[in-house]
Amino acid sequence: MKRFSERMSTRGFAELNVTPMLDFAFTLLVIFLITTPLLESGIDVSLPQAAADRRPPNPHSVQTVTVTRAGGLYWNREPISIDQLPAKVAEALRIHPDLAVAVRADRDLRYQDLVSVFDTLQAGGVPQVALVHGEEPPRRLPAAP
Repeated sequence: MKRFSERMSTRGFAELNVTPMLDFAFTLLVIFLITTPLLESGIDVSLPQAAADRRPPNPHSVQTVTVTRAGGLYWNREPISIDQLPAKVAEALRIHPDLAVAVRADRDLRYQDLVSVFDTLQAGGVPQVALVHGEEPPRRLPAAP
């Protein structure tokens, strides 16, 4: 009887064999590493070529539009309303056909106000519009206690 009870003891099952589970996990990892690049370019299309115009704009044809936090609008430091902006754009395009507009917007400005300015400039036919931004200050790590 003693032999039977020793054979039925759980001493042999004290450790779980995880080798097959690790083999399966590494196999899945290899499959994902191989198939991921194929998924990124899934549809084969022939993209059109464009000539990049890298010439800087004429400094005399650059105008500045500033939008304040409260939604105030300025054309080269002259206060205007959004309704007066199309007339200013048409006048500037008449003088400088290669007009470029630099938009300076406050960081706390409502997004819709900025979109309205860009829509008005685009509808007016401005060929080059740029959004002016400042340098972000470097982030400092919190001091250790």
